Amino acid sequence: MSTPVKVLIISVIHIILFSGCQPEMPVTSSITIEMDGFSVPVNKKLYGLTIEEINHAIDGGIYAEMIQNRSFEDGVPPLNCPYDASRNMLITPNGWAIPFMRPDSVPGWRRVSSATYVYLDNKELINDKNRRSLLVSASVTPESGRGGVVATGYNGLSIRKGEKYELSLFMKGATMIPKTISIALSDSVAETALSDVFKVSPIYEWRKYRHAFTALEDADNAVLSITADSSATFWLDVVSLFPQKTWNNRPNGLRPDLMEMIASLKPQFIRFPGGSFVEGYTAGTFPVWRETVGNIAERKSFWNVWGYGSTNGMGYHEYLQMCEDLEAEPLYVINSGVTSQSRRPRYEDITAMDKLVQDALDAIAYANQPADSTFGAMRARQGHPEPFDLKYVEIGSENYGQEYEKRFNLFKKAINERYPEITVIKSSMISGMNRTEWTDYHFYSGEEFLIANHNRYETGQYLRRFPSVFIGEFSMGDASLQGTLRAAIGEACFLLGVENSPEVVKGLAYAPVLGNVNYDFRRYPAISFNNHQAVASPSFYLLKMLAENRGDEVLKTEIETYSRPQVTFGRAAIELFDNSYDFEDVRIDDVPVTDATVKNGGWTIENGRLIPVANRWNYILMGDSTAHDYTFSMRVRRTKGSGQIQLRVRDNGKEGEASDYLAMAISPGSCEFYRQSGAVRDTLRSPRNYSFESNRWYDLKVVCKDDTISCYINEEQIHQVELPPLPSLVSVATLDRENNTILLKVVNTTQHEEKTELDIQGVNIKNNAEVILLTGEPLGRNSFAEPEKIVPLQKSITFSLGGPMVYSFAPNSITIMKLQID
Repeated sequence: MSTPVKVLIISVIHIILFSGCQPEMPVTSSITIEMDGFSVPVNKKLYGLTIEEINHAIDGGIYAEMIQNRSFEDGVPPLNCPYDASRNMLITPNGWAIPFMRPDSVPGWRRVSSATYVYLDNKELINDKNRRSLLVSASVTPESGRGGVVATGYNGLSIRKGEKYELSLFMKGATMIPKTISIALSDSVAETALSDVFKVSPIYEWRKYRHAFTALEDADNAVLSITADSSATFWLDVVSLFPQKTWNNRPNGLRPDLMEMIASLKPQFIRFPGGSFVEGYTAGTFPVWRETVGNIAERKSFWNVWGYGSTNGMGYHEYLQMCEDLEAEPLYVINSGVTSQSRRPRYEDITAMDKLVQDALDAIAYANQPADSTFGAMRARQGHPEPFDLKYVEIGSENYGQEYEKRFNLFKKAINERYPEITVIKSSMISGMNRTEWTDYHFYSGEEFLIANHNRYETGQYLRRFPSVFIGEFSMGDASLQGTLRAAIGEACFLLGVENSPEVVKGLAYAPVLGNVNYDFRRYPAISFNNHQAVASPSFYLLKMLAENRGDEVLKTEIETYSRPQVTFGRAAIELFDNSYDFEDVRIDDVPVTDATVKNGGWTIENGRLIPVANRWNYILMGDSTAHDYTFSMRVRRTKGSGQIQLRVRDNGKEGEASDYLAMAISPGSCEFYRQSGAVRDTLRSPRNYSFESNRWYDLKVVCKDDTISCYINEEQIHQVELPPLPSLVSVATLDRENNTILLKVVNTTQHEEKTELDIQGVNIKNNAEVILLTGEPLGRNSFAEPEKIVPLQKSITFSLGGPMVYSFAPNSITIMKLQID
């Protein structure tokens, strides 16, 4: 026998002998489901969506209008908001700066030739609601060729061969002798017509023209060309182009592909039209329902809180109609009389609130009153004689404080007196309110915070102390993870916990839902799109999996799994308003602070002495951003006022929804300790009464060691907190009575398989099960190039006979297992 053959035989024998000796991976977790235990009904109305004008979600998004800036209102500044040309900003009366554009720019439009002159005209108007029209003066010569303008839409018009596109526009000629104007769908340079050509000869008065184009070719970067072959001057206004095919074939309708994706999430309610969009930033920059219904040529446009123009073409009626078509409850959000409190707010005079309150009552009447009433007849004229049956109204969004409370009470009293069946939702906690009333909380938080808070609303822990919870906006707050599988993992842990607490959480709305990739995202959406494509994020598929697998009863479930300590990282920090405190001997690990990063306000640093400036929010970061174990200490004296001071540790230094830190907060009568993650404050210990006197020095110290944080005043321990751990598995189980199936939903938060024993008590389970699995690269995102990089997979599994049911949950995964009861 040759040597190579002998080697081969020996190798095969070794493989046979030793492959059977591999140690089997042990079971590391267990899930017990008690079928004969206590169960509670599933909250079938739990999941909804907040549809808001953000990321061009509406104009340039689900609203099927193809023309950007159709009424030439973009660039009209709000009242009393001067334009700062040096910064390209609007300045509100309270000093807030918001991005703007040059007043003479015309977004969404361009000239065909250099011999064409365009001018935004505020004198020639079609009605008193439209503030500008576009004057076009084309000087045509053999050298210049045609003159005129083109509408480019939202980064091009997407058209398909054989499809029809309905045009309407107002035109006025400049002379008594009409000139012929050619209008067509054209290629991107307006050289070749991609449709039939519509020729008009505008006379010396405003007239509305209509035409239905038929596309001759497919194109994604087409334009609407409005041109003349000879010199001509004319005005344009409200130039509108819709695909004939809209979702559900509604006039002034919605984009079908995006709406089908939204419909597939089976939302039980739609919260609209925002969000910060509802708050605005000064007078005239938030939607008023009556200004958003009826003829689109008379609707109020404004420069919105996100820094672009809103047509309100998708107005109050269209939102109500969309909800009805989705079979989702409408939840209407009304401006509270307080604009965005993160943008130097404007407070409506409390004596002038009657108008806003009456607007709210009239909006409800429009939605709910019969067709023979004043507002019901107004609704019927829009094509909907039957009431919409609005049941939920929210007053404000992310508003808070005493001024908000006073205004909320005015709305609530008036609405409950006129419409006692309406649920009135407040946007922040108000003391003394009935615990059955709904309070809206917004959850934009980091991954670890969402995982650690999976049991936040556990019955018994929450129910006795707080009112009913409504989560009006929810998604991953950490921008570095948004749109990834890890974002969906964190969100899933929190959502399974919410499903397990149906008595507490009345509804949860994911936000934002939509984002146009041709514009900067303010927050990462569940659905990203351009003018002809859409791609879903892993979070979208998570929502879809949960919506399609609700069940009827939440079953008692016990889970045993390893929980790893939660250790966060970040710098030490101080935040306060004004210069009302003195800080001396500021140290990190007993080393005086000599260098720091000023985030807000102004500070002077003198070898451990920190001096803040007056009348500013002052925020300063110190130490190492990668540190987790350290001692932050100082001597502090309050010199004036009664304001609060925050001593922060493990501050990631990020702003807004990406922020994360632990804070020891001291005010004259108390000391509290909490974690702030994005928009969510998690009180880790009840506030401790402490007499913090003025003009007296106190020694303060915060000690960070692994997952434990200790706070001291004058060497007395005031708080000690162990951060909640991060479980390997999070799960919930529900019973689908119709299909006699247990729906076991499990999130594996780890980077490895989690071998788990399943113990189903009280019933027999069939040996086969169906599994829906969402997994992949932890930081993977879906894109137009790879739209299915992370999508749910379905498979059948078979459990081993004669032993316990064991299943290995994939790393970084969301699993729904359908266990058939025998």
